[in-house]
Amino acid sequence: MGDIYVLLGIVLCAFVLFIGGWLRVDLVGLMVLSALALTGLVTPQEAMAGFSSPAVVTVWALFILTAGLTRTGIAHQLGRPLQRLARGSEITLMAALMLFASLLSALINTVTVAAILLPSAMELSRRSGYPPSRLLMPLSLGCLLGGPFTSISTPPNILATDALRSAGLEPFSIFDFTPITGAIVAAGIVFMILIGRHLLPTRSGEAKTGYHKAIGSSYQLDTHIFTTRIPENSPLQGRTLSESRLGSALYLTVLAIQRKGVMMLAPAPNQVLEPEDTLIVHGSPEHLQRIHASQHLKIEPPEQVRDLVSQHLFMANAMVHTASPLSGVTLADSGLRREHRVHVTALYTADQTPVRDLRLHRLTPGDQLFLQGEKAALETLAHNNVVDQLHFITPDHPRLPAEEQMALLPVRVPNGSVLAGHDLIESRLGNAFGLTVAGIIRESALIWMPVPHEEIQPEDLLLLQGSFHDLAILQGLQDLDITKQSARLSEELESQQIGATEVLLSPRTTIAGRTLASLMFRERYGISVLAVWRKGRAFRTGLQDLPLQFGDALLVYGQRRNLEALARDPDFLVLDETAAQAPRLEKAKIAVIIMVTVILSAMLGLVPISIAALAGATCMILTTCLSMEEAYRAIEWKVVFLIAAMLPLGAAIENTGAAQMGASALIATVGDMGPRWVVGALFFITVLGTQIIPTAALVVLMTPVALSASATLGISPHLLMMTVAIAASSSFASPLSHPAHLLVMGPGGYRFMDYVKVGVPITLISLVISVILLPMLWPPF
Repeated sequence: MGDIYVLLGIVLCAFVLFIGGWLRVDLVGLMVLSALALTGLVTPQEAMAGFSSPAVVTVWALFILTAGLTRTGIAHQLGRPLQRLARGSEITLMAALMLFASLLSALINTVTVAAILLPSAMELSRRSGYPPSRLLMPLSLGCLLGGPFTSISTPPNILATDALRSAGLEPFSIFDFTPITGAIVAAGIVFMILIGRHLLPTRSGEAKTGYHKAIGSSYQLDTHIFTTRIPENSPLQGRTLSESRLGSALYLTVLAIQRKGVMMLAPAPNQVLEPEDTLIVHGSPEHLQRIHASQHLKIEPPEQVRDLVSQHLFMANAMVHTASPLSGVTLADSGLRREHRVHVTALYTADQTPVRDLRLHRLTPGDQLFLQGEKAALETLAHNNVVDQLHFITPDHPRLPAEEQMALLPVRVPNGSVLAGHDLIESRLGNAFGLTVAGIIRESALIWMPVPHEEIQPEDLLLLQGSFHDLAILQGLQDLDITKQSARLSEELESQQIGATEVLLSPRTTIAGRTLASLMFRERYGISVLAVWRKGRAFRTGLQDLPLQFGDALLVYGQRRNLEALARDPDFLVLDETAAQAPRLEKAKIAVIIMVTVILSAMLGLVPISIAALAGATCMILTTCLSMEEAYRAIEWKVVFLIAAMLPLGAAIENTGAAQMGASALIATVGDMGPRWVVGALFFITVLGTQIIPTAALVVLMTPVALSASATLGISPHLLMMTVAIAASSSFASPLSHPAHLLVMGPGGYRFMDYVKVGVPITLISLVISVILLPMLWPPF
């Protein structure tokens, strides 16, 4: 009896620690294991047996197999069919979500299924208009209800099967759990449709959790993401995103294009715009509003000033010679506009190739410039030997392509315009649109080639000179308006292949002090920088010309494979590694073949499930569906150590005779009432324990009692072991009883009592079905 008291003391202490939650459950398990070994309740061999147990090997191998399905994109693809139901009724969505989750839980770890389907469920919530709280608890319940579908899908099933094998009995086959689980799943879905949905709360919950919620809050993404639409006959149609100047002119980043119901995330700069495209953009809305319609810039007919301009404005072409001060510099640094008051309208290299990006081109001898300015200013260039071979030409000179020929656009600055009171540099008409303010007509007086710091005043008439292309872009941007601004927009912009994350400059970076433009960041990495976090605030404008500093955090968005490449660059540190992982879609078929082979091998009895799972996990790594490091990270070591540490408890219960005592108490209470009462009592005790004790530990504790009761009463051990396994998986009534419940608690906005109100009735239904069906499926005698 002394050993029994010691054992009860160890178990009681473990219960208190499990309930109190002061220590990690795996640490409590290791403490139990140490106490059992030190007190001599188990032999050293029995103490270490858990770490080599087939059940433990099966559990960690299945974690790796599941990770392989997730890393190759299979898990994501499995959730896509749900989106077709977005327009269905709440009952349809709830039933489909529960059924799909329960079936998927038969193949993949329950918590993983909940994690996989959570984004799909949130997307369903957004598209259908139902609050997340109406769908997320049915999702977690579906995962838990369907978890026991096979003998390898949950730890309780694996442990019960292994306990039978260790006792010298025939273990459960892979589909022995399917009939009873199918009945419980069907009853659970019917309950939720008829009664349970009326018990669910109606709350919005949290759209984002964890790291993404934090960066979304810090950068205020929801207030800086909005949509605009390309109207019919817009000058922007047929232009690429880079040609539209949305980025350079308005500091807007196009995150997605919605075209004919299809969402194209992270479009490339060469993506061509079409009429009726809806653009989802990131930036400051006021930059779009400042040029919208005629509120801030009013385009007027050019005829009224054409004669005036033609008297002052001349065009010429000239050559950059070897001794020219222009040789080796860019136009932005040349001083032609600031010092010489002339404008370069077109540029050709020595081999007659037209240069498209004038600002970044470094001039070389032989380059041919097409210049615009007053006649005296042009002649001064030649006189001072800045250029060579100066020839005056007409604006329609045949050497100029039609799109590069210069045009005149008079633009009025109305009262109340945001441009009023700012100088020409701040207006960004030159840098953003490639337009030159050739003159300003103010109160009938003409200011020709004004200095860059000339202040714009209300009712000024700006004489903009530029190519037809640039003028058309300005007119096209004036047609744009904000069509939608919603907190939900930012939730639609990530997918399996597209993501957003933060990157920091690494301690050994070589790029501090350089700008994104000089690094050609967008061209080099294929990633957009949405904002720069510096000294407690987010910067969104002028990022291309902002010198980077140590301590800067860059919010980046784009293809995950590009984020993955950025993570390998020693100049940067990616803060969220999961966002920078592109799915290995090319390995998807291999991962499916491996998983199907494992299941078939176990189902047909070709090899034990532990060997099949171990071989499958090895193949996942050998075929590079996963790396070895990813495999280690995929294993829930807390679960593995808890199971391995608690397994010897079963041996201690047998060695001390506690199993016989527990069985005797059970028999004394309900033994004479028949097998169904024994099943009901065993189910009730086990399911009650799941609310406070980890299921793996509880199954280890209950299996010796079940086997002892079976031997004493002469009842089928398979019936009682099936009862323990199903009861251990019926942990529905508490958010603390299973990680799947905790996973949806925040996004669904649930409270503790929400789980109790829905979970208790489903637990009772599971109890009733088990009492009725299990003795029929597994005859007691």
